[in-house]
Amino acid sequence: MTSMDWDEVKRLAADFQKAQLSSTLQKLSERNCVEIVTKLIESKLLDVVFTNDGKEYVTPQHLGKEIKDELYVHGGRISLVDLAQILNINLSQVSKITNEIEKYNKGLKIILGQLIDKTYMNKIAEEINDKLMQHGSINVTELTIHYNLPADFLQSLIEKELGKRISGKQDVQDSRVFYTESFIAKNKTKIRGALSAITKPTPISVVLEQCGISDRLFFSILDSLQGMKQIPGIVAGKQGTYSLYIPTIYSKSQNEWVDNFYKQNGYLEYDALTRLGISDPPNFVKRHFPNEDIIFLDSVAVGTIISEQVDANIEEAIATGSFVDITPLLPSVFTEKDMEMLLKMVEKKLNNNTHVFANTVVISDAFLQSLYKSFETIAETKAREVVASGQWFQTIAENKIKSKSASSLLETKGGRKEERRKKAATGKAGGGSQGRETKTKSTKKKYLQGKGRENDSDDEDPKIISGKIELQLVPLEDIKNEITKDDNLTVIDDLVEELALYLQPKINNYALSVADQLSQNNKTTNLSEVEERLNVFITNIKIFDKGIKHINKADQPTLTKYLLKSLGTEFVTELFKLAAQQNMLQAPNNITAETRQKMLLDLPDDVKEPLSNIHKSIAETSIEDFLNFADPAMAACCLVLKKYDKKKERPFILGHRQALLEKLNATQDPALALHLVTSILFIAATQSVVHISGRHVSTILSFLQTHLQPSTMTVLSKYHDMVLKNLTCTDETTKLEVTKELEVNLEEIKNIANNFKQHLKTDKPQE
Repeated sequence: MTSMDWDEVKRLAADFQKAQLSSTLQKLSERNCVEIVTKLIESKLLDVVFTNDGKEYVTPQHLGKEIKDELYVHGGRISLVDLAQILNINLSQVSKITNEIEKYNKGLKIILGQLIDKTYMNKIAEEINDKLMQHGSINVTELTIHYNLPADFLQSLIEKELGKRISGKQDVQDSRVFYTESFIAKNKTKIRGALSAITKPTPISVVLEQCGISDRLFFSILDSLQGMKQIPGIVAGKQGTYSLYIPTIYSKSQNEWVDNFYKQNGYLEYDALTRLGISDPPNFVKRHFPNEDIIFLDSVAVGTIISEQVDANIEEAIATGSFVDITPLLPSVFTEKDMEMLLKMVEKKLNNNTHVFANTVVISDAFLQSLYKSFETIAETKAREVVASGQWFQTIAENKIKSKSASSLLETKGGRKEERRKKAATGKAGGGSQGRETKTKSTKKKYLQGKGRENDSDDEDPKIISGKIELQLVPLEDIKNEITKDDNLTVIDDLVEELALYLQPKINNYALSVADQLSQNNKTTNLSEVEERLNVFITNIKIFDKGIKHINKADQPTLTKYLLKSLGTEFVTELFKLAAQQNMLQAPNNITAETRQKMLLDLPDDVKEPLSNIHKSIAETSIEDFLNFADPAMAACCLVLKKYDKKKERPFILGHRQALLEKLNATQDPALALHLVTSILFIAATQSVVHISGRHVSTILSFLQTHLQPSTMTVLSKYHDMVLKNLTCTDETTKLEVTKELEVNLEEIKNIANNFKQHLKTDKPQE
């Protein structure tokens, strides 16, 4: 420095000291300064930012400069919270100013509440590049944790600097991973060498462990190597650590082994193929032998050599009427399920002329028929024994009772539903029925792969044996003992048991049919016919009892007693005859009350009590008691009392009236004619029928007085008196005159019956 410059400095220093020592003429107080600043702010002539304590303020421009200075001091990255504390400015003011700075300065970024400038970004890029050079690969996820910055920000930063400050390559499969060319080349060489050295199927997880490479990078490089055909093998399964690498040399030797084994043995075992490394044996065999007719079983695939051998043996068994066990014909690796599946396929080709037993034995129909024939003698013997012992009839009785119980339950549940169905089927007047008729198929019971006996009929007649009579005439053990006499059958496990189970229903059904035939040949009463007759008796008694209810109560006991003595006695007599036959008792043709009493002493207890009750009831005057005893009495004799059907009343009454009219027009007996006319007029008056004898004609005529015209009643009463006189008169002359008069008036009373509508006081609708 020259002397002139030094003098200038001294002069300036003296001026500065002088200015400091001088005093101002006017001086503003602190309060005046505050008021002035406040006025300027209110007038919007001054824009300032106050500090947190309010004692200082700064302009936004100066605050922006201080923010940039602090950012520089902190190396290009600072938190907005830290800025607010350092500058003693409210965070909202700091955020506002930094947003303005970011808006007009592209080199600055606000990331997660932090202000970052270009310098810091360049620094991060250089650090990332150093890491990439050091490790060969980087992951944005790891960088996010290290730098505490968003992954998207770092991702965009790396992609922007890639090829500039960062030397590397982005992974095609995972955009967040970056490699160096040398790293990729090094691992590609490592993978190619490892796969080339493998000679047998190896899990990819083992290769990854040996090479120390992530599975994602491995498969990325593997795809590249496969595209360039530099891998001597294939990867089986989906890409992942559980997939398998199969070298070409192994696949070649594998195919050779499969070809040789199949050619020599005619089959391939799935387990053996699995041990070779084949994950899906059935599909592999299909692809490997596209032109072969191969049968795929449960554990093996079978070629035509074995299947044709089995076919030939089965055809021979059918031709000779014998059987064959295929177990010795097949290799030991075949399971029972394999044999069963193979036989099912073979059976389809042979038109179901065979049956399979014990899973491996094929028996021809002819052999089964011959075996069945050998049991016919045993079945016939058993049938004779059961008929002779009376057990046949006892079983029929139990079956009937069970059938009735089941039918009653079904009727109770389905009664209303059936009634609604019938109403719907009837339709409205003039519309016609639109209901559909349905058929119910009989259920079949099957045995062993759908082959076995069937219920031949659903008829409830006890003569229809199959599926209805639950009686084992030929025990299973007897059939087994007979089959075991054939040594060729006993050597095969479970064959005797299954044959016995198959044959027993057929043999037992045959025995039951023989028993039924024997009972018919011995003139045993046909249960269905007897049951029908007895049900008709009960129905008639119920209908006649309703007619009696129209008569005066004083006269009802007499009519009821006659009804029980006539129709009731016939019912009981028929029942006692059947009970005697079923229990092997002698019964006379003419059964009286004394005879029935003696028969009760010889009947079994379960039959004696219900028959004794019905026997006693016909001597009483209660129709209700008689009907209550009828049901158990019929059940004791293997019969079922059917439910009373009201719909049968009207047809019965019409038929009864028509029969009375025909009989009336054909008779010339005055007494009988009067009896018939009285019954016909009772039907016309009450729409009911009554069962009476000649003694009850006067009772019925007394009842009809209120229903007939007086003139008609006079004619009938006069005719009734003449009939009585004719019957009681002892004078021949007088009797002859009365007889002639009866013959003269016979046509008149017949006309009354034939034209009954004209003789009623009030015409009633007639059917």
